[in-house]
Formats: sequence, C-alpha cells, structure tokens
Amino acid sequence: MGKNIRYIYIYACLLPSFAFVGLFLMYPAIEAFRISFLDWSTTNYLHPRFSGLDNYVQVLQDPVFRQSFLILLAFLSWHVIVLQGASILGAYFINYLGNTGLAGFFKVTFTIPMVLPGMVTTLFWLFFYEPGNGMLNYVLGALGLEHWQMIWLGENQLTAMAAIMMKGFPWVSGLGFLIYLAGFQNIDESLREAARIDGASSWRIFWSVDMKLILPQIRLTTILVLIGGTQQFNDQLIMTKGGPGYDTTVPGLYMFNNAFTYGKLGTGAAVGVILFVLTMALTFLNMKFMRERG
Repeated sequence: MGKNIRYIYIYACLLPSFAFVGLFLMYPAIEAFRISFLDWSTTNYLHPRFSGLDNYVQVLQDPVFRQSFLILLAFLSWHVIVLQGASILGAYFINYLGNTGLAGFFKVTFTIPMVLPGMVTTLFWLFFYEPGNGMLNYVLGALGLEHWQMIWLGENQLTAMAAIMMKGFPWVSGLGFLIYLAGFQNIDESLREAARIDGASSWRIFWSVDMKLILPQIRLTTILVLIGGTQQFNDQLIMTKGGPGYDTTVPGLYMFNNAFTYGKLGTGAAVGVILFVLTMALTFLNMKFMRERG
C-alpha cells in the first residue's frame, strides 16, 4: 500500500508537466492537423468550412512552394556539410590543443554566441550587407573595389542565398562544438597511440579512429540540424523577406506568409503538416543510414 501511495505521489508531481506539454505542445499540433482540412481564412474567420484535401492540393500545385523545397535543399546541404564540418574541425583542433590557455580562449569564443539571442546575430549580418552604409560595401569601397559593391540581399538569387549562407562565419555552432568536443575527449588516447605505432598518419587517425568513434554525436547533431533547418525561416524573413521575388523563400516562410500575411490559416496549417511529415521522414532516413554506416 505504501508503495502505491509513493507512485501516486510521483505521478501527481509529474501531472503539471504533462498538462503543460499537452496544452502547449500536443494540442497545437493536433489542432494544426485539423485546421489543415478547413477552408479557414481571415475573410471567414468565424465560419470555417470543411474543404477536405483542397489545401494540400493547392499547396502542392503552387510552383512557389515546389521551388521553396529546392531552396530548402540547398540550405540543408550547406548546414549539414559546411556547418557540421566546421564544428567538427573546431572541436578536433581544440581537443588537440589540450588544456592550454589558447584552447580555453577558443572554447569561450565559440560558446559565447549561444547566450546571445539569435535575432541579434541576424540583425548584425543584415547591417553588414546593407547596401548604403553596410560594413561590407564600405570595406570594398575603402579598398578601391567599388565595382564589387552591390545589393547583396537583393541583387539576384545567387548573391542573396550566398549572403544568408555566409551568416555566422566561421560557422562553428556552439551546441555542435560542445557535443563534438565531448566526443573527442571521451576517446581513449591509447587507440590513437596504437594507430601511430602501426604507422598511421595524422589524417588516417582522424578519419579512421576519431571520426568512427564520434558517429553517435554526428548522428545526433545531423538530426538536430535537419529538424531545425527544415523548420527555420527567421533569416529569410528578416534579411530578405523571401526575395528577391521568391528566390530565397523556404517552406517555413511560405507557411508563415500564408497563415499570417495572407490570412490563409488552413493553407498555412497544411504546409505545417507537410513539413512535419518531411521532418519525420528525414529523421528516420538519417537514423537508418547512420545505423547502417555504424
């Protein structure tokens, strides 16, 4: 009897957490799925009507939405390859430095941006690219390279996407850096020493020992990057508003515009459901691929 009372007490303590999760996380997701089947907009806000799959058909037939996935693929590829690679290399070299003062300096340098609001970083880069008084065009002018000056976020699709991708240089993610650094530090040094005795080069040790042993960390961070990258649209919204034209519009921004700019709540919800399915599919595929490689 006493054991059952203890369990009841534990569940009672957890109940508020479950209630908040259900109210603020589960309920909005379920409600978005329901809304995606409604013809609901600001023009008929009080009287939405069931429309079946019309929202999904409209979205999938929209060339802007289909193009947004190609743009998303480019950003995801950049995030997975370049941002992951930079974080891995940063963590590897700092682990190689050991407990030196220089290593401590870089640890602080790479992790300080984690405590800054993401909006601050985005606004800094927005000012950096500003065509009139921005730092980039100013420096180019000071160097006598006026012919290189341009409207970086509005010239064309190539420059706009490149400018967004360059945001955050040198692209070492604070969270990814800490995860990889912990992975490298947990590798038994005797494994590297055995590889050196066998005549392995530093590159061979890095590729065949270190990279093999941090595969769990790579799997975790890749999943986080895919989930975050698929849903992310803050940079495009603030820096380019999806332009020039629709050349930097990603599905998340397409969803935001439909729901809150154009007032098409049902259409926006349908895009959200599609992104949810895509995120789940990418996560399962990544887990399956990493498991097979591991």
